[in-house]
Amino acid sequence: MEKINFDSEYVKPILQRGKRTTIRKGIKKYSGNVLLTSDGSVFAEAKIKKVVVKRVKELTDEDARTDGFGNLEELLSALKRIYGNLDENEFVTIVYFEIPD
Repeated sequence: MEKINFDSEYVKPILQRGKRTTIRKGIKKYSGNVLLTSDGSVFAEAKIKKVVVKRVKELTDEDARTDGFGNLEELLSALKRIYGNLDENEFVTIVYFEIPD
């Protein structure tokens, strides 16, 4: 089964269902069920609901909220911390997932 890795700070928001997406640099393909990991350990299994590709400049406050942030500015700051400088024309992949009850 494919794995998606997260920084440890995102584990709790994911498990509490506050973070329902992950935004990854580049064009990625995910489908079916995946294992969510952090620091090399699996913390949940999730079902991919949909995958959307956008340019950085097309991201919205709604994208930020589903990713667990208060607004777009917070999301862009986190993406910059994780990936370094992102050009506004670079592609990102928004992966919508659901953790079964």
